[in-house]
Amino acid sequence: MMTVTKADIRRYSFILLLVFFFLVYSFGQSSGLSCAQPISTGHSTTGNDSLASGLGPPPFGDVKNSTLGFERVFVINLPERYDKLDAFTLASSLTGFSNEVIEGVKGATIVNKTLPSLEYLHTPEKTRNNVVGCWRAHLNFAQKIVREHIQTAIVFEDDADWDVSFKDQLAEFAMGSRCISDTMTSPRSPYGDDWDLLWLGHCATQQHAQDGRRLVIENDDTVPPMAHRVNLHKVPNLNELGYDNSTRIVFRAQVSACTYSYALSYRGAQKVLRWQNRVQKFEPIDLGIGYQCRDDPDFKCISVLPQLVNSHKLAGRADQDSDIDSYDPAQIRKKGYTHNIVHSTRLNIDNLMQGRPIEDQWDDLPRLTMPRRMGFD
Repeated sequence: MMTVTKADIRRYSFILLLVFFFLVYSFGQSSGLSCAQPISTGHSTTGNDSLASGLGPPPFGDVKNSTLGFERVFVINLPERYDKLDAFTLASSLTGFSNEVIEGVKGATIVNKTLPSLEYLHTPEKTRNNVVGCWRAHLNFAQKIVREHIQTAIVFEDDADWDVSFKDQLAEFAMGSRCISDTMTSPRSPYGDDWDLLWLGHCATQQHAQDGRRLVIENDDTVPPMAHRVNLHKVPNLNELGYDNSTRIVFRAQVSACTYSYALSYRGAQKVLRWQNRVQKFEPIDLGIGYQCRDDPDFKCISVLPQLVNSHKLAGRADQDSDIDSYDPAQIRKKGYTHNIVHSTRLNIDNLMQGRPIEDQWDDLPRLTMPRRMGFD
């Protein structure tokens, strides 16, 4: 009969403990995504979160919750533009997320001595006030994160629009951001834990010169064809990168523009406050943050092209649009639109409310026959 000593018990216990930790680690790996693994997937165009629901245990599945996988969701809104807040609240409710308001700022209330620099500050008073008010409102978003110790938060401008399958798109984006931030295994956030800014809604973006990694999403039926894409400058042609133009990519970014929607981590908000309060030349907030993505090696920005969020232009009087830009009040728009968004939530509000089929924004969309695939390049 074999005798088991205390030393044997300790040795066997140690081996079992090693096996346990190996299994836990393996489960963590298998519940995530390998950075070299292609994946077939699909989108829901009903406003539901089909892909997000199938991502497995939290935190990856948290992209389907009422805060889109972030701790808080905010919208910037001037108090007198209750019309914009009404529309934003309705659109977000129909696609399954909540929001809290950050009050917009009138630039006329911001005195010059509180600005970090007067160099490059716009001189026409109206232009100056519009740019400075927007700059301060976005810094108030960063300040709120830091003051309230919010770990992650996303902000939208109040005219923002997104695809009805936004949560599915965010689930895919999260796969890319987790890989690029090197937190594939057991992150606290579904987007990974080593990022400062996630730029989801922009009008221009570039991949960072020092990081060539990309999540590549092929045969994406929520990617608009080239004829319907609009960018601040030249519309990027993904054929030049070796991809079909039905492809969306996620990557580390630099020099992005427009702040239709982005997310900050707690540390990212700290860095934005520090950077923006010591700049030598005053820049509009989107360019200032974009230059920080490029010039601050410790500021990690992750973006997506084509963008997931853009600004909506209402049918009717054009002067209902942006409170920064000027429009001719005599200009009447017969139909509303949103650049770069195929299944616009704003244009499908009645369909979502009445359970009707979702409509594409354009009639000439190509019908993709190849299965949707994702992988890391």
